[in-house]
Amino acid sequence: MRHGRRQLTCGAVLAVAISLGCALLGSTPAGAPVDDMSAMLAQWVELGPASVVIARAITSRADCPVVNFGAESQRMYVRAQPDAAHFPVRVCEMVLAPGTAAAAIEGRVLPMPRPNPRRIVVIGDTGCRLKEPQAFQACNDVRAWPFARIARSAAGLKPDLVIHVGDYLYREAPCPVGNAGCAGSPSGNNWHTWEADFFAPAAELLRAAPWVVARGNHEVCSRAGHGWFRFLDPQLPALGCRHYTPAYRIPLGDLQLLMLDTANVPDEGAPAESVVFYAAQFEALRQADGGPAWLVMHRPIWGVGQPDDARKGADPFQLNATLQAASNNDLGAHVRLVLSGHVHAFEALGFAAGRPPQLIVGQSGTSLDPPITSPIVGTEIAGAAVAHGIALARFGFTTLESSDWGWMATVRDVDGRAIAQCRLALDGMSCGE
Repeated sequence: MRHGRRQLTCGAVLAVAISLGCALLGSTPAGAPVDDMSAMLAQWVELGPASVVIARAITSRADCPVVNFGAESQRMYVRAQPDAAHFPVRVCEMVLAPGTAAAAIEGRVLPMPRPNPRRIVVIGDTGCRLKEPQAFQACNDVRAWPFARIARSAAGLKPDLVIHVGDYLYREAPCPVGNAGCAGSPSGNNWHTWEADFFAPAAELLRAAPWVVARGNHEVCSRAGHGWFRFLDPQLPALGCRHYTPAYRIPLGDLQLLMLDTANVPDEGAPAESVVFYAAQFEALRQADGGPAWLVMHRPIWGVGQPDDARKGADPFQLNATLQAASNNDLGAHVRLVLSGHVHAFEALGFAAGRPPQLIVGQSGTSLDPPITSPIVGTEIAGAAVAHGIALARFGFTTLESSDWGWMATVRDVDGRAIAQCRLALDGMSCGE
């Protein structure tokens, strides 16, 4: 195939252990007519295992769109065919060759990754919660469900990378008759719900920067898993819905992300089967010592939550016994930070030497958890006390910006205003509001 610097040939794809049919990659001459772009429902760039850069698109057309590389064009191949009953849309993708400088899907420019991202947006737990018997968030009110507002604010900061720490689909039950806050909302694991809960509100941020996506517990196979594997899972080729997917790494120049699928990890107890499986996953990640790393996964290893009933004096609960047992609370010296969601709040937990800080970013849209009622600092989690930390039950997102001394984590409100900061350096983490 010509212009290998722009796209992967069959041999290059096989070199990164991706089994794709190159016969599907038919060329389209430059200047070919552009089809109706109103049928283009979403497009984005996603980073996957082994440094793979993936362009994806969702369309209602009968064929996949083309990707433009200057004077050359190439038609995308089908990741998932339409399913008339639940997903009447076509998902298309293309692996971009390393070093691709510029690409567009039929004239719409795609954001290209940079080797050492300096500004990273982190969001998590973004969907609008519709769940029986009483958890019906007002999806039609941008104050009650501010994900679209958060996505616009985050896009306006011009990030180099977006990390979503999981839980995309929350509209599991139909809106009750007479409830104006969510009237007209779709529900269930289907395209219309994925569009309303994620792709439509996230559109501006999807266009702003490449994405790294973690699978949340809402994306297990009994919930929204089939949509996750169809639209967002980075494995190539597309997989059917499965309980576990293997850990992998994403090199980002001087930093690497270690990605762990914790969708099916129990929150309570530490079942032996889960501990054994995740012990092997943690050991594989310890061996992936290619320099400083952040561990990204939906469920936090170390976290604090407040019971939903928020009884006066109720004791906060702690997470996650399974991950603590499987890792033995030792992630390897190269892991400098753990990024998670799952708790619907922001938490920064810094420990003494020997344990990396844990950031929880789970307040980007879905109904917030009750505020923590006891001090975070001094709380003992899995044998180590929190030396520095904050907990905020407030909608927003987080930016991580690099500097000569490390990274500054800035907690931002729905409009992007800074409300707290945590300094992440080799000597530990310190936070202030």
